[in-house]
Amino acid sequence: MEESDSWKSYTKDPLVSIIVVTYNGHDVVAECLESINALRWSKREVIIVDNASSDNTLEQVSKIMPASDVIRLSVNRGYGGGANVGARKARGEILLFANQDVSLDEKFLDGIISTMTADKSIGVCGGIVVAWDGSWLVSTGQIFERFTGYGLDYGFGSSDLNLRRKTDDVFSPNGAAFAVKRELFLEIGGFAEDLFMYFEETDLAWRARMAGARIVCNSTSLVRHKIDRGRAYAASSRYYIDRNSLLSATRNYGFRNVFLYVPVYLGVRMAGAVILSLSGRGEHARSMTMAIRDFLVRFPKTWKKRQMVQTTRKIADKQVMERMVLAGPRDVMRAFSSSLLPSTKKTKTTTQ
Repeated sequence: MEESDSWKSYTKDPLVSIIVVTYNGHDVVAECLESINALRWSKREVIIVDNASSDNTLEQVSKIMPASDVIRLSVNRGYGGGANVGARKARGEILLFANQDVSLDEKFLDGIISTMTADKSIGVCGGIVVAWDGSWLVSTGQIFERFTGYGLDYGFGSSDLNLRRKTDDVFSPNGAAFAVKRELFLEIGGFAEDLFMYFEETDLAWRARMAGARIVCNSTSLVRHKIDRGRAYAASSRYYIDRNSLLSATRNYGFRNVFLYVPVYLGVRMAGAVILSLSGRGEHARSMTMAIRDFLVRFPKTWKKRQMVQTTRKIADKQVMERMVLAGPRDVMRAFSSSLLPSTKKTKTTTQ
């Protein structure tokens, strides 16, 4: 298929629009904004989109970053919904999406921009995400597990901070902080707002790959994230991840692969619910069952949306699912072992 060059043009010194979606983030947003203020990349604008916070998040914003462009939403539209509002306001060639509970290294953007401007085929770029105290890895980028439909954060939980893949190419960056070329973001339709939270960066990257873009992570761009090892495995998190990964696969796979893989993903989740129930994790089993039920309820509407998503496709699934961005058996076992850690059994989460 013929590739569009609309998102491959760039300037050497692009304006970066930094978009932060906030929601009841009084306890975390200050350090995020202070790290943005300290960035060495000066050609930037900051857009804060608040998802109807009920605390004094915006007081923190006005105190620390009074010159930022603040958009106050009357209802919580989820991460993707809020981020899309910010993107429509943005003027930059590069859009940087950052969670409210991260701290960016002062050279974070230098590495991201140098990578994206060095190769026109790169449309999305993330960094290396570490825990808040810097003692373990959160992600060096996501790889895709073909038989479950999950995006796995490579290196998650490892104390080896120098752990890297052999290639910079990934299926998706971790959503804590990553950049997208604005024209590419608009071409593929931005974030899928019906996902609400979790898996939205994986879904976006999937569609970017379908449009012919490379997705990479720059090893010099560091970001700290306030996350614990158990958060990704909490019952409330698993509901969204399981439901949204099914929705994403239905929309993004080619016609043949939808009917090949989505039934497998459903079977894996059904078996997982049974195993979780038998192993005493009833809350997680119910969460997975609810995810399956809600996916089936949403299937007709999702199938209609799929038609629009497929119009942006420029390469086939075989190229989207290159071997270098897929998870191998060792990656799956590492992720499975992490899910059995004691710290993953009982966690508190804050929903967007």
